[in-house]
Amino acid sequence: MRDSAPHRLTERRQAILRQTSAALRGRPVTLWRMAKGIAVAEVTSRPTPVRDMTESDVAAALRTWGLTADDRSLWVVCRPEPSRWHVARVRSDLPQPPPAGIERRSPERLTLELGGLSLGALERLWAAADQATVYLCGSLALLEACVERVREMRGLTTTDRAHLLADLAVVADSIQGALDAA
Repeated sequence: MRDSAPHRLTERRQAILRQTSAALRGRPVTLWRMAKGIAVAEVTSRPTPVRDMTESDVAAALRTWGLTADDRSLWVVCRPEPSRWHVARVRSDLPQPPPAGIERRSPERLTLELGGLSLGALERLWAAADQATVYLCGSLALLEACVERVREMRGLTTTDRAHLLADLAVVADSIQGALDAA
């Protein structure tokens, strides 16, 4: 196993997601990144992700709720049931307190907020690293994941193709980020 920077970042992210999942009584939790209006699943709390965890239309759900999902923004998502979602933005600033002083967010949502804050702190620390190296190593890791996914496919459905194209768009953005950072 290689000891490259993105693998360590992914392991740290997955550790935070596993802890968040444990606090949510084992419900799967996924970290999503927005890229050109498409949500791409980056890391899940489980070593083998559940298929509907990585094929959900998170971008459409965020738009439906009126949430602004900027490119490269990160989101922590838990779907306890197919019709119910819990979503929190990954951030380094604390969310605003409830307007009336009475907390209306569910314990599950607050748990995701805490997971998002933990991931935000990790991202802020990570940003201090050499950005060009991070971008290129991240691109390599994502390309390796794409190749592995293609190897495991028995056929290329429209959904599979869309996910691969979204992943490749993130790779292109990462390489451009490396060129900009250099």
